[in-house]
Amino acid sequence: MTEPHQTIELVLRHEYGRLVATLVREFGTHRISIVEDGLSQALLEGTIAWRARGIPPNARAWLHRAARHRILDELRRQRRLTALDDSAPEALEADDAEPPASLGDDMHDDELRALFACAEPSIPLASQIVFALRTLCGFSTREIATRLVTSEENVQKRWERARERLREVDLRLELSEAEWPARSDAVLRMIYVLFTEGYFASSGDRVLRLELCQEALRLGRLVAEHPRYSSASALALLALMHLHHARRDARTDDEGLPVPIEEQDRRRYHRADLALGLRALHAAARDGLASKYHVEAAIAAEHAFAPTFEDTRWAAIVALYDRLARMDPSPLHELHAAIALSYAESPHAALTKLDAQRPPTWLRESHLWLATYADLHRRMSRVDDAIAYYEKAIALAPPFERAILERRLHASLRARDGR
Repeated sequence: MTEPHQTIELVLRHEYGRLVATLVREFGTHRISIVEDGLSQALLEGTIAWRARGIPPNARAWLHRAARHRILDELRRQRRLTALDDSAPEALEADDAEPPASLGDDMHDDELRALFACAEPSIPLASQIVFALRTLCGFSTREIATRLVTSEENVQKRWERARERLREVDLRLELSEAEWPARSDAVLRMIYVLFTEGYFASSGDRVLRLELCQEALRLGRLVAEHPRYSSASALALLALMHLHHARRDARTDDEGLPVPIEEQDRRRYHRADLALGLRALHAAARDGLASKYHVEAAIAAEHAFAPTFEDTRWAAIVALYDRLARMDPSPLHELHAAIALSYAESPHAALTKLDAQRPPTWLRESHLWLATYADLHRRMSRVDDAIAYYEKAIALAPPFERAILERRLHASLRARDGR
């Protein structure tokens, strides 16, 4: 894909969720299928027109106008066919005038309203997240399935379940203050999944998808800085994302391959993001490490501010992971705690800890688990065992992680052959 086409793709994806939020507010959640169809037509028209004439100065207003016209056309067609009664939305009767050139804060409010509407309590959390990621963030079913560690079939079912329930939700109604806390956790998790997909992409030809990281940071700031929706957890999530995002340039080499943290050039960390992350973490932690985002941000800060990999405060990271595992039980937290323990104490201590666990099958048979065992055996000079684990992990790993594992396998093979 040429550079101009890449730019068009970024613009379309960047604006998709914002426009869905605005159009759903205008036409009603019960018409979300019509909204999505109209916006899809507008995106196609935009792609064709912009490739020929270039991206207009206000792409968002262009797409909003085009999508709105397509939606109105469809509603008029349906009214003619089914003789709709007087309950048709005001938008159908409204003047077809062009929208303002800049939608400004109204669009930001629409996005937040749509995010919190997706967190409708009667919808299971898993379905809320799937709906938001697909409808508001533009993720594909496969991308969501990979990131949430589930099947594409499950993702489709969750999306359909949420869409049917949200047909009855009126986005024009304001949430009461009592409803905010119950929905906040789901909204923050949606934003974090979006950031994670950008920070280590589950598909595509790039390790980093910075446009997704930047979109997650933008949404995180909207929530954290909003007088109504802000919370200590929102500030902690914003801190966590900034602290990770600060390392973006050091995470890949000149060929776009991932660079393990022990090999990263810390001079390439972005100081401005580190400062923003630390400031947000201090603001979030005034009453202690209250949420999982607080603890994860504290772990990220230990890594980001350590002068070297060897000087990292590994014992502190082990304690933080242990706390995170109690707060948010997950076998992945246990795995990461063991990795930190291998540097705080020894690879043998970490291996003993892992051998005592009973991880779920999906983790025990994953490249993450096998690669960890391979690294621990390599560091214990058990070269043959390390090679066997590396070979199993490589067979299961996605391409970018496979490249790291292959380098370590080749180093182990050289070490064995040189004995």
